[in-house]
Amino acid sequence: METAQHGARTALALLVTVLLVSCAGPSQEWARPGAARISKLAVLPFENQTSAVRPGASVSELLVSELLASGPVAVMDPSEVSDLLRRENLDPADAGRLPSAQRMGRLLQVSHVLQGAVTEYRYRPGLSETPVVGVTARVIDVATGDLVWTASYARSGSSWRQEGLSSVAQSIARDMAAHLSGALGDARAR
Repeated sequence: METAQHGARTALALLVTVLLVSCAGPSQEWARPGAARISKLAVLPFENQTSAVRPGASVSELLVSELLASGPVAVMDPSEVSDLLRRENLDPADAGRLPSAQRMGRLLQVSHVLQGAVTEYRYRPGLSETPVVGVTARVIDVATGDLVWTASYARSGSSWRQEGLSSVAQSIARDMAAHLSGALGDARAR
């Protein structure tokens, strides 16, 4: 009987651990104290550092949606950002060839620029495939060129809840938007 109880406790502890790991939060979030509030933010398409087809563009689009839903950050229309990149013959997939965030911000006439990368976007093999997403992002103040906000998330979903990559990416985008809005959002943007 005692062995059965021990086995049940061990299984319960393992389940709780798996739940905590699968719902893991940010690896890192930081905002510069006293940084200027965002009056208008341009979100550049995220760099894709994975073998997946379009996670950079997908994650940046999710982040824009979450920022708009959160309210206190005015976000430039992503189609305007894309148009400018096309006109300037700039490819967001080739981050090494993009001008500085400060120059991009001046071209886009915004106060801040958000750049990022998708570092992981895959299903981890195993008994059942587990969705895994990693995202890093940073905000540059165009006036000063200073880095004023960063976040880095790595999160696993749950195969038993039949969670997909997009659901995990949405959860990361929601958490990033909440932190950024709280740290640098401008109440007048609502």
